[in-house]
Amino acid sequence: MSIPQKVTTFFTHFLLFLLLNHHFFVILPNNIITFNLKHMNNNPYYLMNKLAYAGILLTMVFSLSSCSNDDNTSGNTPPPSYDSLKPIGFGANTTGGNNQNKVVVSTAEELKDAVSGTNPATIYVKGQITLNKMLSVGSNKSIIGLTGASISNANRNEDAGIFLLKGSENVIIRNLTLLGPGAYDIDANYSDNISLVGAKNIWVDHCDIQDGIDGNFDIVEGSDNICVSWTHFSYLIEPKEGGSGGSSDHRNCNLIGNSDKTADIDEGHLNCTFICCWWGEGCSERCPRVRFGKVHIVNCLYDGNNYNYCIGYGVYSNIFVEKCAFVTDQAKENAIKDWSKEKDYNLKIVGCLGVDDVELARGERGQFVPTYEYNTFDANMVPSVLRNKENGAGATLKIEP
Repeated sequence: MSIPQKVTTFFTHFLLFLLLNHHFFVILPNNIITFNLKHMNNNPYYLMNKLAYAGILLTMVFSLSSCSNDDNTSGNTPPPSYDSLKPIGFGANTTGGNNQNKVVVSTAEELKDAVSGTNPATIYVKGQITLNKMLSVGSNKSIIGLTGASISNANRNEDAGIFLLKGSENVIIRNLTLLGPGAYDIDANYSDNISLVGAKNIWVDHCDIQDGIDGNFDIVEGSDNICVSWTHFSYLIEPKEGGSGGSSDHRNCNLIGNSDKTADIDEGHLNCTFICCWWGEGCSERCPRVRFGKVHIVNCLYDGNNYNYCIGYGVYSNIFVEKCAFVTDQAKENAIKDWSKEKDYNLKIVGCLGVDDVELARGERGQFVPTYEYNTFDANMVPSVLRNKENGAGATLKIEP
């Protein structure tokens, strides 16, 4: 029995006890109403009245029970959305533009100007914008897609990529479809659809991130305090062979830490929360692959058929995987891969669909377990909740100017 159910049961018994002893009370937001039933003893309809009050009481109790915020909702019909509509976990302090200096942009030039600098700005993207070069995003920005908004860069060369946040702090990217040219391993630096390089306090929410040339979204070089929520990653364009990096299929989604030799800048950083994210069609690796950081992966979905592996645990990584759904055979068989190279690491998987609970470790660092506030639902519900076209993962928010 869950905690909310236990609380409801306790109050049911307690209030019935008061009722049977001629008293009960109801607590409203600003009042306490007490009912004394002793005067009913001389009333021929005493029992009838008492039963009626009991019915009212039980209705109130069960109404409260139905509104409880229970983490474990297995077997129940999901509510319209479990979305908290705010950054969770490591990225919880991100405020972005904080509704200041609002502007609507519909061209690449307008977008470039709006995202530059460090002054707070809330930027609404309208329509489809095509870039010919990656944009540098400054600090204190909210970049929010209006319904149907997308940003693309079709360059399959060093000019690929969409957003570069190098040293930027306090940035929100929401409700955008970000379209790359397709995977091509040219080993270019910072050419992903989103590249975080030494960035801090970042929230990426309700985005569709597709077909990055080198990766969909990488987090490197001491970046920290990141929340990625309700975001859908996929590769829909066939990969291109012959790149200088050597890989013929570089459909690799999320690299957290890009070197085993960067402890001086990465140790104690690269801390990320991935909540309600969906690694789907075409994704082959790095969903995510982690070095150094503490990474929480919760209520996420793996339903593709192209995984060489899903989650890679690398040097000094500390990963907590909770109530995720691995639903295809390839996801189940290739859920994790060891990239630790005999270095310390910690990995714990609990409550997931398709893979067993496991705790793996080397060294004495101790397993990271989140202590921040967050809500979850049962892993069995992850596929239906995240695939929901109305309010699931991806650019599903209805935002109008």
